[in-house]
Amino acid sequence: MGKNHVYDSYLSPLDYAGSTLGFTRIGERTMQRGQGRWSQITYFDLNASQLHNPVGNATTWDGELQFNYGQHYHLMAQPKWNVALGGLLGAHLGGTYNTRNGNNPGQLRMALDLAVSAVAARQFALWKKRWTWRTQCDIPVMGTFFTPNYGQSYYEIFILGHANRNIVFSHPFNAPSVRLLSTISIPFGTSSLTLGYKADIRQSTVHHLDRHAWHHTFLIGYTKTLQFLKR
Repeated sequence: MGKNHVYDSYLSPLDYAGSTLGFTRIGERTMQRGQGRWSQITYFDLNASQLHNPVGNATTWDGELQFNYGQHYHLMAQPKWNVALGGLLGAHLGGTYNTRNGNNPGQLRMALDLAVSAVAARQFALWKKRWTWRTQCDIPVMGTFFTPNYGQSYYEIFILGHANRNIVFSHPFNAPSVRLLSTISIPFGTSSLTLGYKADIRQSTVHHLDRHAWHHTFLIGYTKTLQFLKR
């Protein structure tokens, strides 16, 4: 749960802001190669937002689905500190619907990207329990995404077939984006209560169209550690 701030010049010259609600799942697993210094990670995120313009007389709905898969190499794997670097492949599907527009009320989003990823985690003792602080930062460095041209309708693209460079190459200069996730895991029994903060910033400037979506969310979660025996 948190706040989302969206600006999409294809739909409106105004900023829209409001509340967002989402579900995030992160899975990590130690791999056998490299004497256990490699791990794989999966990241799934689904969110929906209800947004309003500055005067509150127009509503926009926004939603996005993300999935990432990647691997990290653990540069430092000590009892207290764990530092890892790696990369993530990401797929994104989403859309924005503006209730005020007539001809072009919606915007479709599809993207694939490759991101560099860094993780730092530290375990510490508090109240006779072993807590874990973990922070992960992911920065997309290249990819592709779908976008209409300035003044181009979806009817022209999909019905009339007048596509014109609607799939573009993304990089940090035309789509500067970042995701930061920081959590504290509080142990109870064999599991942990996880509290945290997530900032997911996605931006693009292409075909004379600007868009940004700034998610800031508070996380409440559940962490379970599973240990698999070798056969």
